[in-house]
Amino acid sequence: MKTLVIIGAGFSGTVAAIEFLRSAAEDTRLIIINRSGAVARGLAYGTSSSKHLLNVPAGNMSALVDDPDSFLRYCQVRAPDTTSSSFVSRKLYGDYLASLLEDAEKDFGRPTDVVRICAEVVSLKPQDQGAQIELSSGERILADHVILAFGHFPPRTPAALASLVESPHYIANPWSGSVSAMEQQGESVLLIGSGLTALDVISSLGKVNDGSRIYLLSRRGLLPLSHRANKGGLQAPIPCRDEMLNAAPTVLSYLRVLKSQVEAGKTLGLNWRDVVAAIRPITSRLWARLPTTERKRFLRHLQPYWDVHRHRVAPQTHEFFADAVKQKKIIPLAGRIRSMETFDGKTLITLQRRGHRDTEQLQIDRIINCTGPNSNPGMIDEPLIQQLIRDGLIAVDDLGLGLLVDDSLCVQCKDGKALSWLSYVGPMLKAGLWEATAVPELRIHASSLARSVSGKFRP
Repeated sequence: MKTLVIIGAGFSGTVAAIEFLRSAAEDTRLIIINRSGAVARGLAYGTSSSKHLLNVPAGNMSALVDDPDSFLRYCQVRAPDTTSSSFVSRKLYGDYLASLLEDAEKDFGRPTDVVRICAEVVSLKPQDQGAQIELSSGERILADHVILAFGHFPPRTPAALASLVESPHYIANPWSGSVSAMEQQGESVLLIGSGLTALDVISSLGKVNDGSRIYLLSRRGLLPLSHRANKGGLQAPIPCRDEMLNAAPTVLSYLRVLKSQVEAGKTLGLNWRDVVAAIRPITSRLWARLPTTERKRFLRHLQPYWDVHRHRVAPQTHEFFADAVKQKKIIPLAGRIRSMETFDGKTLITLQRRGHRDTEQLQIDRIINCTGPNSNPGMIDEPLIQQLIRDGLIAVDDLGLGLLVDDSLCVQCKDGKALSWLSYVGPMLKAGLWEATAVPELRIHASSLARSVSGKFRP
């Protein structure tokens, strides 16, 4: 009997499991290993708060490539007024994924051949044509193929906050229970970062109306942008993709074309969002054309601007945020921390605002790291990931964006060779594809990989 082991059960791992079960032959076994126990959750959909909304409309969130209305139907059974443009809770999406997996397991018809294990994988070693997996319990499992489905990991602590790592007034992991457990009213809270993670934390804090003051500090002061409440029927013309692909493979060239397309679109009644959406299908090709020096230039100078335009938030979330900013309950700041000192349970921050020479001080009760997920395997303190790196079984790209894989998502080891028995699917595909962190792309990768493995298992 052939055995597939999937390590990780967030979105990518869950969809890979679903698609494998839908296509697997008889005499096949699936083992899903997830240390949290709960499948289909991960950082994105593990929230229990109804305030945390998806950043993509329900109509674009099907987990199944061949059934684009799957999630919309699921929502409409529970809330008939849901439309394809509705932004629903991330908790509901986690429930949806879990139900898809349960249905796939039932349809598979052999429950003893689908095993879920709640444990931490501490090592993975090649054995024969497959692998041996060791769990924290000491149990060992043999697999013919392994899919690594690592998702997002907590952010790295910025150098400016290194002295606070052990401080009870600093929260390094914004998705930990420490955030929702903060109950003291009237606190001054500093969020490092002003993107989607910061919005999640603001929703979890529940402090906007309790007299507390929330500061958002980022280098450029960029704030989240909203999706349109009602999308129009116009779409950006396809020729804009051709112009991007024919442009010189430099960041400046791409930027010039993008800006010109936005300006040209205005005369047609198009919104800049339409142009950004139009080039999404070719983003990976655009990224692949850039040499390393240009990729570095993009990461250093343009990524924050791209992220804020590409990764937008639900209109309801943005309306709440914008209103709190207007009422000065949330105070955005652009600048850098120059120094800090703690006394009497508070932290005195000296910061320099962007474009200013003088510094100013803020007295803060709590600091929360909201700089976003860490996808650099070399900087992730996880036993399995570090073992795989030490043994040369996985390789990190030169820019620290994720893992190196071949076209079939087989992991490339240290010497550049692709391992036929080890694959990866998840946001660390960003290293080679860039556009690989959202549902529309990840569902394609997870489905393709799972069906490839099931095909390989057939006699």
